[in-house]
Amino acid sequence: MEKDDQASWTESYSRLRPTYTEYCRKLKELIETIIYSADVDVVQIDGRVKDVDSFAEKLTRKAGKYTDPLKEVTDLVGIRVITYYMEDVNEVADLIRNEFHVLEEHSVDKAAELADDQFGYSSFHLIFELGDSRKSLPEWRAFENYRAEIQIRTALQHAWAAVNHKIEYKKAHEVPRELRRKLFRLSALFELADEEFSNIKQEGLELSRMYTRVVGGGDYDVEINADSIAAWISVDPLVQDLLMRAKDAGYPRIDEGGSSQAAFDRTRLTEALDAYSIGKLSSLVDTLRDADEHIAPALRALSNEGIENNGFTSPEDLILQLLLVLQKADGGEWSDLYTSHLEEFENAKRLLPES
Repeated sequence: MEKDDQASWTESYSRLRPTYTEYCRKLKELIETIIYSADVDVVQIDGRVKDVDSFAEKLTRKAGKYTDPLKEVTDLVGIRVITYYMEDVNEVADLIRNEFHVLEEHSVDKAAELADDQFGYSSFHLIFELGDSRKSLPEWRAFENYRAEIQIRTALQHAWAAVNHKIEYKKAHEVPRELRRKLFRLSALFELADEEFSNIKQEGLELSRMYTRVVGGGDYDVEINADSIAAWISVDPLVQDLLMRAKDAGYPRIDEGGSSQAAFDRTRLTEALDAYSIGKLSSLVDTLRDADEHIAPALRALSNEGIENNGFTSPEDLILQLLLVLQKADGGEWSDLYTSHLEEFENAKRLLPES
């Protein structure tokens, strides 16, 4: 490609770049919707449009490669999806393949390209364009001939890429011998860590299923942690009874959907139980059963204390607040962990009737 042609293509791209920017914005929003609708939890989704200088530099660097750069340069629009786990990379890639027309001949798993004697930890790249059904929609018709690149990588792959970019060694043979072994070891550690995070996730799911089976069978001889509490709350009739009694006492229906708020409340609950030396579900269940006659007065006490929104954010929150009031009513010592941020319970003992 002659210099005059390069300048002409660069000028054309400069003129069209606002359209590419709009395409990138719409594409990012669409991909966010696709991923979140599939319940895939990701770290972040970014979009970028190649700047004009980078486009011109690429034409110069790869002179003679392109006859129509606006069609042949596949990364004018780029989307990056950063996942938590390795298996999510493949799941996101499958979603993209289902929703778009992927140009497999231009797509590549960069990590699979590495030879045994190369260091690095790369991402999954797919080149795609709109599918036929979406191209026909009025809001997408202006972009029917546009392509885009999506990079899908884990958080650790992203960290490796960011730091390795600063080191500026692209190939193993470029690295001084004194540093080569360290880089090999480091890239292997990143890959191993990614695999172990996935293993921990899978083992956590298996533990959760085990807790559900055990507790559902009536066995409470289980240590208290976030997973066992979640299983207990999901299957124990005692918890459902507490929720019904809270509802009968006039509180709004409690969210049982396993939201991020519930996870936060679960952490607070496990911290409180640890502070009160309640280490097994059997001890927690016994505490609640022994306090059965005080549950209704405790709910009234909480209502009189003006709990925010006059309700509870989750079953975990209900159990925590009941335990705090019951502990106060029993004259037990408050943990310093809660004194500073649970002042609404300061008068709970006074509000409970004399036993």
